[in-house]
Amino acid sequence: MESYSRGVRVQVYFGETDHVGKTPRYQAMLEYLRREGAAGATVARGVAGFGANSRIHTAAILRLSLDLPMVLTWVDAPGRVERLLPGLQAIAGSGIVTVEEIRIAAYGGRRLEQLRFDLQVQDVMVRPAISVRGDETTRTAVDRLIGQQFRALPVVDAEGRVVGVVSSGDLVERGGLGARLELLSAMTEPVRESFIDRMPERAVREVMTPSPATVRVTDSVAMATHVMADRRIKRLPVVDPDGRLAGVLSRSDVLRAVGETFPRDPAVTDHPGAQTVAELMRGEVPKVRADAGLAELLDAVVSTRLNRAVVVDERDRVVGVVTDADVLRSVDPAADAGVVGALMRTVGRPPSGTARAASLVSRPPRTVPPHTPIADAARIMTGSRTKVLCVVDDEDRLLGIVDRADLLHAAGDALRQLAATGAEVDDD
Repeated sequence: MESYSRGVRVQVYFGETDHVGKTPRYQAMLEYLRREGAAGATVARGVAGFGANSRIHTAAILRLSLDLPMVLTWVDAPGRVERLLPGLQAIAGSGIVTVEEIRIAAYGGRRLEQLRFDLQVQDVMVRPAISVRGDETTRTAVDRLIGQQFRALPVVDAEGRVVGVVSSGDLVERGGLGARLELLSAMTEPVRESFIDRMPERAVREVMTPSPATVRVTDSVAMATHVMADRRIKRLPVVDPDGRLAGVLSRSDVLRAVGETFPRDPAVTDHPGAQTVAELMRGEVPKVRADAGLAELLDAVVSTRLNRAVVVDERDRVVGVVTDADVLRSVDPAADAGVVGALMRTVGRPPSGTARAASLVSRPPRTVPPHTPIADAARIMTGSRTKVLCVVDDEDRLLGIVDRADLLHAAGDALRQLAATGAEVDDD
C-alpha cells in the first residue's frame, strides 16, 4: 500500500505589479518563507485571468503591460504552516489566500516530516543578536538583559568577534549581583535599582565566561543541538566565517524546529531513543497542595534547578505551576528582604506573606498525556513560552514533568540520525 505524508498547500493569488514598499510582492513572500525555514515555494505567472474588478488580464502581445495574475504555491508541514501563515497573509495584502490539506507521495525520497532536517543554523537562529562589549560595564549588561526572555549575552570585541558570554550566573557569582535576572525582572523598579546599584563597578570582561562554545552559520541544526545538549547550554552565539557575531541560537529555536518537523507518529519513526513524553518525564516532581503557605511553597520551588513547583489539588490534579518570580511578586522584597536570599539559596528566611499556593498561579497549566509525541510537546512548549509541561493521566492527575532540557537532549540523537538519513537519500 502506498505511504503518504500529511501536508498543507497554501496558495496566494495576486497581481504582477503588486509591491510591498519597493519590493515586488512575490519576492517579499518568497524571502519571508525562506528566511523562516519553509520547505519550499513556487511562483507561477498566469497567461490570463480576472479578479474582483472583473477586468480580464492576458499575456497577449498587445497587453504585456497589464497586471497579469500570479500564484504563489507553498507546500509544507502543518505545524510550520500554522506558525508562518499569519506573517504570509500580512505580506499578501489584499491577495486571496487559500489553505488545503493534501497527501504527499514523495519529496526527494523523504517523508514530509524530514523535509527540514537539513536546516542550517542560519535558517532558525535569531538575528540581529543583542550583545555587549567586553569593555562595557556589568551594569550595562544587566540593563540589556532586564525584561528579555533570555538570560545571557554574547560578548564581542571592537570588530564584533565573539570573545565570551556573560550570563545571569556570571553576574551573580563574579559580578556581585544580589539576585538572578528572573528575580530582578519580578521586582518593582525602585527595589530592582537598589539591587543593581549595590553591584561593584566592573568591566564585562572581568566576569564573563571566555572562549565560549560557538557554532557557524552553516553548521547543521543537528550538530548545534548536540553541542547544546552535551554542554547543557541554553544559547549559542552564531558566528560568520570571520568569527563575527551573526546571531544567536537558543533552545527555543531548536525546539520550534523540532515541533514543526520531528516525526509525530511513533509507529512509523525509525530513529533511536525516546519518542513520547512518557519516556522522558521525571516522576519526582516538586509539588505542593493548593492551600500550601508561602514557606512550604518556597521550599518546593528551590528544591530543584527548575526554580518552580507544581500546585495540585487534594486529588493530585494539576492546578498550575508557580515560579520563584511568582513567589517574589507576592511579597515586598524591600520589607521582606530575606525572601530574596531564600530564593537565591543563600541566607534568608521564609516569606511572611499570607498568600496560598493556588493564588500565585498566574496562568492555566500546560498539561499533556503520557503518549504525547516529542514533536507535539516541543510545539506546545514553544507556542506557549513555557519551560515545563506537566504530564497527566486521563483524570488530570500529575504523573511527572518534562522541561526544555529533557526535550532537547532526547531530540539530539534523533536529529543527527534523521539528518544522516536525509544525506544518504540525497547521495542515492
